[in-house]
Amino acid sequence: KKSKQGRFQIIDVCGMMDPITKYTHQFASADNIPARMREAFRLAEEEKPGAVHLELPEDIAAEQTDALPIPRSLHRRPLAEHKAIEAAVEKLQNARNPILVIGAGANRKMTAKVLKQLIDKTGIPFITTQMGKGVVDERHPRFLGNAALSSGDFVHRAVEAADLIVNIGHDVIEKPPFFMVRGGTEVIHINFRSAEVDAVYFPQV
Repeated sequence: KKSKQGRFQIIDVCGMMDPITKYTHQFASADNIPARMREAFRLAEEEKPGAVHLELPEDIAAEQTDALPIPRSLHRRPLAEHKAIEAAVEKLQNARNPILVIGAGANRKMTAKVLKQLIDKTGIPFITTQMGKGVVDERHPRFLGNAALSSGDFVHRAVEAADLIVNIGHDVIEKPPFFMVRGGTEVIHINFRSAEVDAVYFPQV
């Protein structure tokens, strides 16, 4: 609202933080702090989790308010629609040489547990991206390796040999371990959000 500092010392901190956070906000009133705090935590924890930024100017910090903290609400991660699940199961049942590609988005406690159960039950081999390392114990006998920045190694050869790729937790910030082509291997996309489609990634399910 007001500042004792010279204009040359004022920086647009929210504008600076906007490109690198999920949410940024400067408090303009002490009465609004509980609502903005709750919204910031909601966005930080929502898929995909990430940093948020709140700026508390010194004059707002000095204000008095009767506003109380807003209790945390119950929220659950989204579930896949049953028709999509049925389509994925059908493709898995018809596949002769499927492979699981485990990425950053699979690094969630319950996801890791269920993934291990799936691998144990079906015997489908799996690889990880660099940010998917550790989701499933790499000492597992069905683990083929980590798809790093290299290409043409045995891990990428295994992906090329698959007739179905189940891409779990795909994140566009990572180097993709495969590129899709028209008429090529089909892909099942499993994540908390639908796939970001482009020329080299257009999953069928």
